[in-house]
Amino acid sequence: MNDSAPTSPQSSALDMQKATQFALKVLGDVTACQMGTLTLVADRLGLFPALAHAGAVTVEEFAKRAGIHPRYAREWLSAMACHGYVAYDDATKKFHLPPEHALALADPDSPLYLTSLFAMPTAYWANVDRLTDAFRHGGGVPQECYGEGFWCGFERFTRTAFRNNLAQDWIPALPEVHARLQAGGSVADVGCGNGQALIFLAQAFPNAVCVGFDNYAPAIESANANARAAGIPPERLRYEVCDVVNGLPGSYDFITCFDVVHDMPRPRPALQTIRQALKPGGTYFVLEFNFSSELQENIHHPFGIGAFGYSASVNYCMTQALAAGGEGTGTCMGEKKMREFAQDAGFTHCRRLDFPNNPFNLFYELRA
Repeated sequence: MNDSAPTSPQSSALDMQKATQFALKVLGDVTACQMGTLTLVADRLGLFPALAHAGAVTVEEFAKRAGIHPRYAREWLSAMACHGYVAYDDATKKFHLPPEHALALADPDSPLYLTSLFAMPTAYWANVDRLTDAFRHGGGVPQECYGEGFWCGFERFTRTAFRNNLAQDWIPALPEVHARLQAGGSVADVGCGNGQALIFLAQAFPNAVCVGFDNYAPAIESANANARAAGIPPERLRYEVCDVVNGLPGSYDFITCFDVVHDMPRPRPALQTIRQALKPGGTYFVLEFNFSSELQENIHHPFGIGAFGYSASVNYCMTQALAAGGEGTGTCMGEKKMREFAQDAGFTHCRRLDFPNNPFNLFYELRA
């Protein structure tokens, strides 16, 4: 603990209205942290789907439907009503989940589903001592310190875009890729995690042969289990442990990285390997968060999510790369840095694609 505190300026020099407004902002941030645990409990117990299906209900009706204790139901519903997640009618004493809110909170297939993200900060808090030490001495928090809950939350978060957009929007925007996949082309997903992207791709293009690579062995184990559960045979879809910097086995018509490049400890040699693994005329497709490498642009981000990007970077993206002795690019990589990496790797073509229904992401088509 730091026992030294800065001396407060004279109160006459302060704008107390501004000071009070900022104090309320800080209190709101603390409230958001506290609400995070309530949302995580709700996710684990299925409270949002239960409320969405129930319609307008009293505390007692909801407690019975959700299978929870009435006293906790009352306090949870009250907190959610004050926080603006749940609507409350004082005349009837009933609560309901607006359908617009259900898209983000209750429907795991919705392209706006975000409840899964609340599982991830538990790993951040669990690693706060390691992170503090990294602040003091450098280095970072190794990938294996984040645990299964973190990876499950991230898998559920990314799954919605793969389900709703991968085969429906992204691949059709690449006509040559679309034709190759329909004809039985080969696909490699680098940094595949738990494998959701290739599962949807293999289902949409039954003639394609897909392989996923990741350097994190537990993710590969989960990915192969997910493929078996989806009923896709290993001759069409498999996952392997592989560090892309050490080379990729085989060559491919289509290589993908979904929200991966900024996490790579060594992105420059990794992209060189990917370029070398492309077949003649092959395509490298990259998805990244819609951030800039310029702080001022992120401060004035059109969606106001700059702090989300930098905090995610410090809590995971940058720190796990630094823990591996890497470059530590960080979440707010932006288009400028992506083009720099592409040029350094020898790509001669780098085209940005924009999808209006995916404003939170940047997309790139790269060719050798």
